[in-house]
Amino acid sequence: MRIRYRLILTGAGVLAVALGAVEFWPQPEPEPLPAALLAMAVPPPPPPPAQPPRMVPVKAHTVAPPAPAPRQETPQVTVARMAPEPMVPEPEVSFPPPEDNDDIEPELPQTAQWELEKTARLAALVERDVVRLAREREAAAAQGDVRRGEQLDVLLQRNLEQLRELHDEVRRLATVVNGVAPTE
Repeated sequence: MRIRYRLILTGAGVLAVALGAVEFWPQPEPEPLPAALLAMAVPPPPPPPAQPPRMVPVKAHTVAPPAPAPRQETPQVTVARMAPEPMVPEPEVSFPPPEDNDDIEPELPQTAQWELEKTARLAALVERDVVRLAREREAAAAQGDVRRGEQLDVLLQRNLEQLRELHDEVRRLATVVNGVAPTE
């Protein structure tokens, strides 16, 4: 597990160094263009902007109303408020009192029959795991994976011991429920 973290950190360090080297690597200077191409590449200077007409003061009584200026489209600007408007507190609402919850049904009695069925089901699941582990151990031995075979052997032994205990418990519960031990 620690090796995995070291590999990840090492990879991240190498990536950071590579990105830093690319960022700060000196760029070669471009070669200057010949003078003939440079003269053609330079665009002519733009014409000077038109001067606005000069305003001549005119006497007040001879002033005609100004002509409406041509309308220019202006882009719509949306202004967002930065501070929230003060909120008026809402009046308190009285909620109806909470309803009483239904009573919790008592747990069903865990009889010997119930425990027998539960233990038998658990034994069947462990038995299925034992069969699966035995197949995996055989497959690991066929592939020559000794280490995996040993791991599966340990798991198989643990599950077999648990299965023996469950079968003993099933026998004991069957005698309590039926008065007779089941035949297996």
